[in-house]
Amino acid sequence: MTLTDQKVKLMEGTFTPSEASDILNIFIDKKINFHKLQRLSIIEQNCDDDTPHLYSRMDELIKAKESIRETIMEARREGLELQIESDIHITLVKK
Repeated sequence: MTLTDQKVKLMEGTFTPSEASDILNIFIDKKINFHKLQRLSIIEQNCDDDTPHLYSRMDELIKAKESIRETIMEARREGLELQIESDIHITLVKK
C-alpha cells in the first residue's frame, strides 16, 4: 500500500567525459560498496547465507560500469559531451 510518492531530480546536465566518468563511477562504486557491506552484515549473522541476490546485483552494477566506461571512451574519441538525466522515485510502503 502506497502512503506517499516523491520524485527527486538527482542529475540533469551536460558533462565532459571526465566529469561524467567521475560522477557515474562514484555513484556506482558507492552502490557496489553498499551491497558488499550488506552482504558482510548478513554473513556475520548467518555464515551459511551466501546472499545470491546481492552478488547478482553487484554483477549488474559492474557490467553497467563497464558499459558506461565504453560510452565515455567513445565520447572522448568523438570529442563529445554526455547528457545525463537521473530521477529517484521514492515510495513509502507498508511492510
